Amino acid sequence: MSFDKISILISKINSIPTLPTVACRVIEITADPNSSANDLTEVITPDISLATKLLKMANSPFFGAIRKVSSLQHAITVLGFKEVRNLVISAVVFESFMKSEKNKNYDIMKFWKHSFVCGLAAKTIATDLRKASNEYFVAGLIHDIGKLVIYITLPHEFFKLDEAARRLELKFKAFELEKEVIGMTHDEVGMRLLKKWMFPESLMTAIGFHHRLQETDKKTLLPVIVHIADIFAHIHEMQPVVEGDASPEIVGLYPDIIKLAQAYGIDWDESDLNRLQQAFAESIEKEKAAFSLFFGN
Repeated sequence: MSFDKISILISKINSIPTLPTVACRVIEITADPNSSANDLTEVITPDISLATKLLKMANSPFFGAIRKVSSLQHAITVLGFKEVRNLVISAVVFESFMKSEKNKNYDIMKFWKHSFVCGLAAKTIATDLRKASNEYFVAGLIHDIGKLVIYITLPHEFFKLDEAARRLELKFKAFELEKEVIGMTHDEVGMRLLKKWMFPESLMTAIGFHHRLQETDKKTLLPVIVHIADIFAHIHEMQPVVEGDASPEIVGLYPDIIKLAQAYGIDWDESDLNRLQQAFAESIEKEKAAFSLFFGN
């Protein structure tokens, strides 16, 4: 039975349209060390909608803007190739699913909000570790893209999983049910989609292994940071940090998080996690307006 469902999923992934040509070209150009800012400008400029959104993002404090960016070429020069790539991916990836059929039994805006909050958690952690925080944000933002594929492909099974997840105390454990019900986890599904879309290897690894850390080589921090950010996001949705104090649920998870982080060379203790939780809560409050950069609400 699960084999049939896996076949349906794979078939559906194969039938999902590729990313817009402009996004594919941006990924190609930014991966080519011999390309120039002019190459990027020429590709993006004809797409008025994307160019406008990119300028809006480039001028947002959320992406670290410290002075007004007046033109697309200026944005590319100031931000750099990798940052432009991250912004373009952020701008177009969810638009591919925005027209998904609405269902009264599922609040898809809750999904978008969780995605954004996970991105914020990943960015908070990356900033603390002095990593390229916006790449971590993008990885957190799209970490559950595989769930959308399941949603549009196997709606009956998706709602069965969603109902089961509601009964779990720790909702980030819900992925364990997916293997039983459909034969694949959403991170596996997401990785298949990103391979089809020819995403950068770093993002494919982050999304494809954020629930299967045992299958990574520990040389990249992206999957483990997205994994921990996902925990932070789910816990926040259950019970936010209040007045600097972490909830009992969070504190109960600290030993496992600390042990996991140590396996990746991150030396955290309980005070570090308390500090990160508080910074994360503050970023959610501070960045409410940034949500509209991605989802228009």
